[in-house]
Amino acid sequence: MAKQLTFIASGGRTGTQFFGDMLGRVVSDCHSEHEPDMVAGLSRLTVERIRRFGLWHMVAGRLLGRTGVRVVGQRYLEGRIPRDAALARLKALRAEYHAGLSESLIIESYYAWWMVAGEVGEIWPGARVAGILRDPRDWIASWLRHEPRRRNGALTERLPPGPLTPARIGDTDAARHWDALGQVGRLAWEWGTIARTLDRAAAASANVAVFRFEDLFGGDRAALERFVAFVATHDDGPRHEIGDLSAVTRTVRNASSGPKRGWQIWSDDEIAAVAAFCGPGMATHGYGTEAAWQDRVAAAGPL
Repeated sequence: MAKQLTFIASGGRTGTQFFGDMLGRVVSDCHSEHEPDMVAGLSRLTVERIRRFGLWHMVAGRLLGRTGVRVVGQRYLEGRIPRDAALARLKALRAEYHAGLSESLIIESYYAWWMVAGEVGEIWPGARVAGILRDPRDWIASWLRHEPRRRNGALTERLPPGPLTPARIGDTDAARHWDALGQVGRLAWEWGTIARTLDRAAAASANVAVFRFEDLFGGDRAALERFVAFVATHDDGPRHEIGDLSAVTRTVRNASSGPKRGWQIWSDDEIAAVAAFCGPGMATHGYGTEAAWQDRVAAAGPL
């Protein structure tokens, strides 16, 4: 019997690890996992994953830029892998993993699936994608605390396939500004690209939906129930019981450390970049309606 598949996608810093760890505990006949083919330090889990996916896929292929969802997804966005070849490679990456699990429903949370959110249904017909977006101002601040060099010279971005940039995916308007952008501006472009990709996929398919981080983790029980029902429900195959969600703790995991640097202290250039790159997505999802933010955007002027 074919597996029921759900992929939770985001830009990171949105609770995907939490859902990967917890959903299997509240949804019946469900295996949920966060980044199932990523090295988890020197741990038993890493050993299990190497046995499952192989040393080439987990280590050597990553270092050479040959394996992994992010690698294939980014090369597809950059036009370096033909569409059919990219989708076939992504399907092959998960074939043995899916077949080796006994549960009928598999939920994988891994941020990089946003890159192919609109193509997942072609790879696995009937599969669902749940995108999670966070207010870009808080998302950027979280990344600045968690990984201060992200999109601005981080060591991991020197490895293949390299950093994702507007020039590499044909965004010529953003590319004109890229060299002059600081880290806030570059992260703003990334958020805008992720939001646009997820929103387009959701508009094209009922099997893709976008949820707000603030609703899921802000005490909105109805929003959390809608999210869990979406990821656990498929048109074909068995139905799954959903347990008591009050038993699912909302303790923040993998929280950012370091000093906060909120938008209130950003420069005019940084505010202008966020408004330019994130504005459409912010409007769609109800972010940035505060008068204080609107006043800052007006004072900052255009990018």
